[in-house]
Amino acid sequence: MLCTFAQVPVALHYLGTEAYGLWITLLSIVLVLSSVDFGLGVGMQHAMARAFGNDDMESMRRTFWTGGAALLALGLAVLLVGIPIARYGAWQDILRISEPGLRADAANGLSLAIAAFVVGLPLNAATRLAAALQRGWMNAGWIAFGSALSLGLVVSAAAGHWGFLWFLAASLLVPTVQGIGMAVHLLLSLGWSLLPTRLAPGSEIRRMLRSSLYYAIPQFGMALLQSAPAVAISMAAGSSAVTGYNLLLRLFSPFQQGQVILLTPVWPAYTEAHERADHAWNERTLRRTLGAFATLSAGVALVAWQSHALLSIWVGVSADKVPKGLAALVAAWIILQMAAQPFLYYLIGVGRLRELAWLATPGLLLASAALFFERGSGSVSGVLGAGSVVLGLALLPPLAWDSFRTARRLVGTEAGA
Repeated sequence: MLCTFAQVPVALHYLGTEAYGLWITLLSIVLVLSSVDFGLGVGMQHAMARAFGNDDMESMRRTFWTGGAALLALGLAVLLVGIPIARYGAWQDILRISEPGLRADAANGLSLAIAAFVVGLPLNAATRLAAALQRGWMNAGWIAFGSALSLGLVVSAAAGHWGFLWFLAASLLVPTVQGIGMAVHLLLSLGWSLLPTRLAPGSEIRRMLRSSLYYAIPQFGMALLQSAPAVAISMAAGSSAVTGYNLLLRLFSPFQQGQVILLTPVWPAYTEAHERADHAWNERTLRRTLGAFATLSAGVALVAWQSHALLSIWVGVSADKVPKGLAALVAAWIILQMAAQPFLYYLIGVGRLRELAWLATPGLLLASAALFFERGSGSVSGVLGAGSVVLGLALLPPLAWDSFRTARRLVGTEAGA
């Protein structure tokens, strides 16, 4: 978080408003692509956490290498389809870029973003393994290293006037370096070979793919919710309008990231406790995570109230480019996403993947579609307002209902036993 706060003013002052907005938009596209793995990451993490709960390390090793191979194949398929789309699409017009130099860089920038996704996707297997083993501290250490490296590269690119494409390439390189380091560190700490072992048998692969399929569409919807606003805003009001949205998003990010830090180890712990039939622990933990959300969302609201003063201290006169009233809308958008996360983590952890797919998918996709539906208004407020209303009405009520109903039922089963 400290590196992010230091990086933003450097990037904004070097790139300018429109180039900064395009940079953020392209990074958002990478985030969407990285999250859209047809649920393979979730499927393999769930299988590895279940194996960990049953003390079956051999099954965990087979699942890791099988999932990594599947992610690699998926990445290559996206590369074959994505590069022609990037090269021949009129992205400079779709994203409403006005600066001539940036218009010329749009296609190459999107190609770089797709290539970075393909390289980094198989490395996500190591992140999933760390989560399944409840070794999130290891992943956090490499994230901290990557953040420091990213800050150094951004400062070097700005000082050396590398140009937009080299600036983008430097920022996209960091997750790859971080992922490789994380994978090697984790495998060596487990005493595993760095060379692939035999893959999982057909029955285990089919079970993992079933779990993956159930989560694929909700996962795509969550990725859109987190990343599509930048693309929708660019399409509605141009790349320069993305800058104000992103500055507020970064300002609120400590609270959103703080919740993720709290919830990441809880997900596999839910699975392990479920395997051991400790349902009372899971119910208590669900309620505690909701309490943590309430506290963190109050922090988001407080920062939104003082956002202009905080932005002025942080980025100087660039704070004046953030429209009045936008802070409240961005805060609402962030809080609604945060509200859904405790329920999502609980339902995944206790194996309610099929029910989650049916309950979450309509709300996620409708909210994402609402963002783009309002792009014709040319208003950032219209884009975020439409998405927030649909998200609050279509996603949160069914998730909360099923989470509490499932928790009561499982605790009742445990008490009866």
